[in-house]
Amino acid sequence: MNRQKAKSAVITVGDGRGFVVNGRTYFPGGPPDRLIITAAHCLPFFPPCHGGSYLEEKTYKKLLGLIGSEPTVWAECLFADPIADIAILGSPDDQALWDQADEYKALVESTSPLSIADAPKLGHGWMMSLDGKWFRCKVEIINDGPLCVSEMTQPIEGGMSGSPIISDKAAALGVVCLSDDSLDSVAVSNPRLVRSLPGWFLQFHNI
Repeated sequence: MNRQKAKSAVITVGDGRGFVVNGRTYFPGGPPDRLIITAAHCLPFFPPCHGGSYLEEKTYKKLLGLIGSEPTVWAECLFADPIADIAILGSPDDQALWDQADEYKALVESTSPLSIADAPKLGHGWMMSLDGKWFRCKVEIINDGPLCVSEMTQPIEGGMSGSPIISDKAAALGVVCLSDDSLDSVAVSNPRLVRSLPGWFLQFHNI
């Protein structure tokens, strides 16, 4: 996948962004469902810490949309980590909220999902600016920690939260959560996908 095609995976999530990836395949040879990775602080609220929470406690109304459009599509929170600042969204319940589930499916199927890969210990990555253009940065992993980015050719600005940090091969390495209005060499730490996403999700990607 080239970077231009990768751009179609990025969508609006609230006041920020997210990006579409493949999830579970329910039967051999069948298509996988499509999920959305975003920054947890892009969510309007956190679901309660309870395994039996109600649909309305973990479902967000009018949260998603195409880039540049008003969010109109609903989503359900499948995972959120407030420390790493990362979340996974999926379809609303397709039994109780079938119209909203159909709208979610139409949105994610209009995209080209990103693959996921681990970042190099030291290398280069790409971020998408507010005007939809990819710009280069340095990526680095220190002591198996988060994804440190530095030497950005453009600033990380508000509104970019939830955007993917991708490799030269357009695989998602991390998610933008912190901004920095400078272009100096100070590294900004953002979630590294293979470190911060849960095991039940990473197994879909053989990571």
